[in-house]
Amino acid sequence: MDRKYIIGFFIFCASLSAFSQEADDLGEHKRRHRITIMMANAFSPSATEVDGESPILIIPTWGVSYDFWFNNKWAVGLHNEVFLQQFKIKKFGSEQTVERSFPVSVNLIGLFKPTKHWIFLAGAGKEFEKHENFSLICLETEYGFELPDNWELNLNLIFENKIEAYDTWTFGVGFSKLF
Repeated sequence: MDRKYIIGFFIFCASLSAFSQEADDLGEHKRRHRITIMMANAFSPSATEVDGESPILIIPTWGVSYDFWFNNKWAVGLHNEVFLQQFKIKKFGSEQTVERSFPVSVNLIGLFKPTKHWIFLAGAGKEFEKHENFSLICLETEYGFELPDNWELNLNLIFENKIEAYDTWTFGVGFSKLF
């Protein structure tokens, strides 16, 4: 799918709230802060193992996020991920191969929650790694299940485009604490 359509979809979803007549006030029971720990697996079509044995590579990933909620629908967050493996990628439009060794991505994210359980996220950031750093664009969707004592269980689907380098698709399970 073309990146323009993915970005357009998330912008369209975010713009829906502009037409909402519903009040955005936080209820007394609503918490403004959320910290999430995520366990995930990432797939990149251009990634291979360092030794080159496997043509398809699933990369284990951990994430830690902090979100601040302005109201019931909008928040801003700092989302971080670390890929727990060394791998090689082929950069977009070239035959150049770059080795990645436990890269860490840091993203500033905007969050939009159109329903009780769905959240759409979009942002930008940087992937840091000892060989080469890449700027990135991140699009994400999350479905959350409320648990007792202000905890949540989240299912996450994340698309990251490392600009002029490579893409990753990540599926994860997160545990969030609201306070």
